[in-house]
Amino acid sequence: MSNLESGYKAEDEIDLFDLIDDIKSKWYWLVGTAFVGVVVAVLYALLATPTYRTELVYKEIASAGLSQLNQPRLKETFEVTSGGKVERRKDEVIFSLGTGRAFSELRGMAKSGTVKRAFYQKLLSEQNPALLALIHDEKLTDEQNFSLFSERFEYLDPGAKDGGDLFLKITFDLSDPQLATSILNQYGEFIIESYDARIKNQMDLAVTSQLNQYKVWAANMRTGYLAAKQLRIAELSEAAKIAESIGQERPFYSSNDVVVSSEPPLYMMGRKALLSEVEQLKNRSIEGGEDIYIKGLPELLWNISLLETLSIDWDAVRYVQLDQGAILPLRPIKPRKILVVALGGVAGFMAGIMFALLAAANVRRKEQQSAKRKAKRPPHWAA
Repeated sequence: MSNLESGYKAEDEIDLFDLIDDIKSKWYWLVGTAFVGVVVAVLYALLATPTYRTELVYKEIASAGLSQLNQPRLKETFEVTSGGKVERRKDEVIFSLGTGRAFSELRGMAKSGTVKRAFYQKLLSEQNPALLALIHDEKLTDEQNFSLFSERFEYLDPGAKDGGDLFLKITFDLSDPQLATSILNQYGEFIIESYDARIKNQMDLAVTSQLNQYKVWAANMRTGYLAAKQLRIAELSEAAKIAESIGQERPFYSSNDVVVSSEPPLYMMGRKALLSEVEQLKNRSIEGGEDIYIKGLPELLWNISLLETLSIDWDAVRYVQLDQGAILPLRPIKPRKILVVALGGVAGFMAGIMFALLAAANVRRKEQQSAKRKAKRPPHWAA
């Protein structure tokens, strides 16, 4: 029993030196397979379509770049109180854009699928045959083509995670280095233009809304004033008739005779004074400066004038700083020829070892089968 077990163990054990001898005996498998692996790797490195990568980098802009959008007149809002007084609203602005918000929103647009889709459609509309051959395949659907185009972009945004310097790196891969550079620069401009259009729209809505509110308040103040004016004229006219009926031409009381706690009837002012005040009220003109008699309206009109004359130099507005534009890449990122050839050689070498061992094992198996057949022959065959 012990002899049988030792025989099993001997058969199961792998002798390293036997493996080395097998590889030596079948060395041509090792050399041939390694050579084939290197040749295949070289052919791939030479024939594979190269991929070029270009990149652009945006950084957060200094506050001066957004000074046009943070003018003092945009940082103050007012309201009309119940008493007709115009007061400033605290902690409310018409429009304001900080550097952090601008960078964050523009970074979001750069990664937005909607923005990339619009840019992709813009490229297709240019009908550039050389470009269409690289970014559009007639065999694929529009969604599949766009998905492949979108995968060519990569983003590096370390500042958003670890609290470091805020910057956004956008890379783009394409087999044509010049087109890759041109497309990425166009995409950067497209992002800026899209964000600029959004900010202009937001600014216009905010200013228009506030301006309309001010104008509504001004119209209400004028309406209230005119109603009070007409009421005053009616009261004075009525009092003048009463004074005329009783023959009261001049004021009945002097200023020293009036008791502070009481107010004399209007007709006691005398018909002449009453008609004079009526005449003065009727001669006022809205266009001629009657607004100055309306409490709070001059201040409100001043704010309206500030918004109506608001001027923004959009050419001076900078939302982000272009730290590095896309430049023509000097070499492709793939295939990496040296690495491909090295990996091909290693793979061929490993495969060669396996094939050499298999070939040696096959020879050994045949020898064992031949020996078994000879052992089974009758003794007279051997003679």
